[in-house]
Amino acid sequence: MNILASHILFLSLGIFIINFLRKEKFIGLVSVLISLVSLTYVLYIVNMQDSLINQKIDLINIIPGIPLSFSLDYLSLIFLVISNSLWLMVSIFSEKYLELNKYENKSKFYIFFTLSMLATNGIIYSSNLLTTFIFYELLTIATYPLVTFKGDHKSIINGKRYLYYLLGTSIIFFLPAIILTHITAGTLDYKIGGVFTNYNNTTIYILVILFLFGIAKSAIMPFHKWLPSAMVAPTPVSALLHAVAVVKSGVFILLKVMLFIFGIDVLTASGANIIIILFASFTIIASSIIALSKDNIKLRLAYSTIGQLSYIVLATAILAPYSILAAILHLIFHALGKIILFLSAGIIATQTGIKNVSEMNNLSSKLPITCLLMTIGAIIMVGLPPTVGFISKWYLLLGIVESEKLYLLFVIILSTLLNASYYFPMIYKAYFEKEKFSYKESSCENMILAFPVILIGFIAVFIFFKTDFIVKFITEQII
Repeated sequence: MNILASHILFLSLGIFIINFLRKEKFIGLVSVLISLVSLTYVLYIVNMQDSLINQKIDLINIIPGIPLSFSLDYLSLIFLVISNSLWLMVSIFSEKYLELNKYENKSKFYIFFTLSMLATNGIIYSSNLLTTFIFYELLTIATYPLVTFKGDHKSIINGKRYLYYLLGTSIIFFLPAIILTHITAGTLDYKIGGVFTNYNNTTIYILVILFLFGIAKSAIMPFHKWLPSAMVAPTPVSALLHAVAVVKSGVFILLKVMLFIFGIDVLTASGANIIIILFASFTIIASSIIALSKDNIKLRLAYSTIGQLSYIVLATAILAPYSILAAILHLIFHALGKIILFLSAGIIATQTGIKNVSEMNNLSSKLPITCLLMTIGAIIMVGLPPTVGFISKWYLLLGIVESEKLYLLFVIILSTLLNASYYFPMIYKAYFEKEKFSYKESSCENMILAFPVILIGFIAVFIFFKTDFIVKFITEQII
């Protein structure tokens, strides 16, 4: 059996195992082991990449001539490694988090958590748009029970909004885009350089809008409100949404559509990339301004994610070699930084009950390691050295200069200042403002809860000094 199909089959089996053992106390450990085996699959695939790249496997014909099909390219390989690695970290975090917060029905959490990762890996392995669409929809359905996991009225209402936005945009925009692509190009397969040979600019403009709005998991405005709504979910779910699976799948699909469906030449010749640039630029600035007004930590991080995702979309749409490099680097680095921030926010809420920035005064005296980790995550998001966020932003600036779209320098500079304006007060309050609020008695560092976050933080700092390998791989294999 093909290793890619075997990986998906294993995850399917993992769901059945969790369901079978759902009443056992060690169900969390089973989930961690499944994510560990999944990562082992990925490491084997990385080791065998030369023989697997661009090898296509057709499973079944969904529509005559359009099969459910898997393949692997180098861009997919990068997302495969980062998503499965962070899934393991979130699985380890989840076990202690659910215990400390006294959540019940853990089996439901782990079943849909694993199903979400199955869908994400299915998106990664998809060799055509229809296969992508099927797993994209499965990811939406799988994450809905996680968003509404608390079961209270607010969770149900926000969960419905989450579902309506994502299912609605995919049916109204994404599916028609797939149909129009097939009519125009005669294929839905991802292809280096794109699939369009005979086309007119109007068709390309329409398709760009349909894909941009239809892949709403990338959170491009105005179809972004599902993301803040989903913050009612437990922290591990928020981490899954922002760093591991959902939003990353959205921008990953947009990357593949721009590079392997439209292609650089078609987007450049038609000028349709300017549409993407305008929407991404507006989203970057608007989301950063909104983030400034949010006191709730998770909501502030959610609007930050909306802007940071648009950095990736913008960098790709610029279509310069350096900017595409920046987009792929930021796909990796944003995942590291944002998962540190969300898991740190989860630790803070669990250990102290604090959920708002205004309550973070002198928090570093209670949770010194967590505050240090949150500081690292914040600096990554702002894009300052010595963190990896600086590397991707540096290449984005080089790409802007390379493309001669110098007006975009204003967007990047303004957004960086706005990012600093809503992240640095969090750091300042934690370290330099006097305590005004009383903490829960249990407020002390829980090292079991903090361990996976510490490990991610170490990796994020370490990679800053070892970025050359990643840059070389992307430059040689993708750009």
